[in-house]
Parts: sequence; structure tokens; C-alpha cells
Amino acid sequence: MAFISYTAMLRLQLLVLVLALTVRSLPHVRAVHPQLGKGGGFERLSEDCLTQKDLKFPTTVKVDIRISNSDPVFRMVHDVRNRSLAPWDYRLDEDPNRFPQVIADAKCRLSSCVNPQGQEDHSLNSVPIHQEILVLRREQRGCLPTYRLEKKVITVGCTCVTPVIQYQA
Repeated sequence: MAFISYTAMLRLQLLVLVLALTVRSLPHVRAVHPQLGKGGGFERLSEDCLTQKDLKFPTTVKVDIRISNSDPVFRMVHDVRNRSLAPWDYRLDEDPNRFPQVIADAKCRLSSCVNPQGQEDHSLNSVPIHQEILVLRREQRGCLPTYRLEKKVITVGCTCVTPVIQYQA
């Protein structure tokens, strides 16, 4: 089951890397977007930033880049957070200047674990499992948005461990 989760994470990282390389490989030339003037011709909006008012040419394009998986095994893995001896909940980390804009981040429900009967077991500790992922950060440079690849550490789940015991001398 952990293999499927790892595979999904690897797919996301690969997608982000390909997108970053695509954005980075675009030619570094100044784009000219003329504005339709009163006399029917095109005019500059400002020295560096130009805007296009031609309604026949789209100014934005929507692309659905969600990775979907309808595999029933994938849905079963999603329930692991409730069946685990160290259960966790997700909170959504939203950032409009990042791709992906929404990332699910896990938070352990308890500091201890639960036994198979569902009772809290204070002899074990519930600890987060961290994973480093790649995200794209959108930054405005002049008139054009640019994208920078950055690392982000997220919590993907929780696990039970024996406590660290420190002996005092």
C-alpha cells in the first residue's frame, strides 16, 4: 500500500519537474502584446508592459492537470489514516502563488498510539512522517510571471514508535 502512495508522489514530482523544465526552456525574449487604439491601430500601454485587447486571442487558458486514479486499491489506501495505530487528519495548505495550489498536510490526532482494540496506548508515540516534494513558486518579474522550482517538506502520515528514553546520571 505504501508503494502506491510513493508512486503517486513520484508522479507528482515528475509532473512538476517537467512543467518547470518546460517553463524554463521558453525563449527569453520580450513579448509584445499590442493594445488596439482609438484609430483602429495598435498602441503600447507602457514602455515594458504591453496589453492585448484583441478579443479573438485568449488571454488565459485553462488546463486541467489533476492526476486522477479511479483504481479501487487507491481508494482503499486513502482510508489508512483512520485504520492506522497512529491515526491522522489532513489540513489543506493553500497558496495561490504555488503549483500545486492546494497540498494536503497530515497532522497526528494523538501524541500516543492506539492498540488494535482502539484504546489509547501511552507506551508508544505517534510521530509524523515527512516527505520532501517539489513545487513551482510563481513570482512576478517585470510584466511576466516566472516559475521557480522549490522544495517543500510536508507530512504525509503518522506512525507509531517506541519512545526515546533518556537516562539521567
